[in-house]
Amino acid sequence: MIENKIYAVVTGDIVGSSKLNMNGQPNVSSVIQSAAARISAQYQSSVHGDIDIFRGDSWQMVITKPEYSLRIGLLLRSLLLSTPGFKQLDTRFSIGFGSIDYLPENNISTGNGEAFLLSGTGLERCKKPIRMCLNFPQGFRSSTTRALNIIIRLIDLHVQHWTNKQAEAASGVLIGLTQREIANNWVKEPVTQQAISQHLEGAGWTQINDSLEYFESILPTLF
Repeated sequence: MIENKIYAVVTGDIVGSSKLNMNGQPNVSSVIQSAAARISAQYQSSVHGDIDIFRGDSWQMVITKPEYSLRIGLLLRSLLLSTPGFKQLDTRFSIGFGSIDYLPENNISTGNGEAFLLSGTGLERCKKPIRMCLNFPQGFRSSTTRALNIIIRLIDLHVQHWTNKQAEAASGVLIGLTQREIANNWVKEPVTQQAISQHLEGAGWTQINDSLEYFESILPTLF
């Protein structure tokens, strides 16, 4: 076992991947890789190594600061949802918390330990229509972890209805940009700060951000 430490392993796959990579759409693996690079740049001290992409539509990340795992997973999802060229490129994911026995620098999916196991089994149980799940070690499960799972499902309910523009606005605030900065860096052309505010309101961002802040404050107390 590596140290006496709790990690978060995030495992996901692309929704409806069999219908993608068709009709001139961008390659899904390259889109995931590009999104992951932005995440690594923003959360360099929290993400171990590079994202591992396997089977073309599945991915895995190891988060060394588990409290940021939900924010990072949601950022990846928002980046995918806002990708030009797709009507809706979405991913589901499961976050498993626990110890790690072996953690490689590369090819993250070859690692093993409690967090890897719980992440994988959590994804198997993350059945339609749910696309975001948490899986805690048996000894840490409580009314609080149940509440966190309920919160993440409510966030998921919002995200599944995001438009591309709402996802793009959300990805901006998730990497720490102001509404003005998001407006100035809009994909097609600069828009107004008011337009970004409207996109975030439609995305339910105020409620989602409150939920993320609660998650990040309460998770360290569980371990």
